[in-house]
Amino acid sequence: MRYAEYFLPDSTFRFIKEIRAGERPWSALDRIGDLIAGFTRGMADYVPPGFETSVRMGGGDGGAYLLVTRSFKLGEPLYLRELALYAGEGTLVEAGAFLRGPLYVGEGCEIRHGAYLRGEVIVGDGCVIGHASEIKNSIIMNRSNAGHFNYVGDSVIGSRANLGAGTILANLQFRGRDEIDSGKIKDIFLREGGQGISSGRSKLGAVVGDYCEIGCNTVTAPGALIGSDCWIYPNTTVGKGVYPPRSVIRPASHALEIKPRPGKAD
Repeated sequence: MRYAEYFLPDSTFRFIKEIRAGERPWSALDRIGDLIAGFTRGMADYVPPGFETSVRMGGGDGGAYLLVTRSFKLGEPLYLRELALYAGEGTLVEAGAFLRGPLYVGEGCEIRHGAYLRGEVIVGDGCVIGHASEIKNSIIMNRSNAGHFNYVGDSVIGSRANLGAGTILANLQFRGRDEIDSGKIKDIFLREGGQGISSGRSKLGAVVGDYCEIGCNTVTAPGALIGSDCWIYPNTTVGKGVYPPRSVIRPASHALEIKPRPGKAD
């Protein structure tokens, strides 16, 4: 599971070094809050003029949150220590978005109406999180899109990837009665080099490499590791496991097929 199979060496994503420092491509999912805290350490709260009239803030047992009531575009970065929430210059947040920290959103993003960012989320520069898209405990790198009716749970998405409308990155495997009753869910096991390995996580969505194109209504099973430059046809169910870079993955109606794409790799 080499990082080069997922994320290109010239990536400009702000936290790429910390991601590559982990044992596995998903290791940083356990440290999202720490990464955000490290980036914002020493920052003073900054609230752009008029911001207070555009949001409603709350708290309680579910944690602090921000509900946007009027669209705003940031001329300067926003930082709210109480919410552990940072958003960069040029980011547009539309009315109806619901934001919960810890949350980092880079520069020039669009957080559209109905987007739900549930906390422990990092979104890179130039990304789109669209209507009815829910993001939870995940990292999305620069210029990637989850534009329409997407679920991204416990996942890492590389740069310039696109999730077609209705794409679901499922993060919870089937459980037995003992797991349901006790709430203790077994690790998701994967295979590498013919050997079974533990992911170390009871919830793990997908790792999606740079420049992947995922067709509409695709569902990835927990533990799908998709290399860079892959194409996944619409209406495909992608099982857990490792998919090499530049694979073409088709649904069962096309006689499920995984093969290299034509042309030279970059």
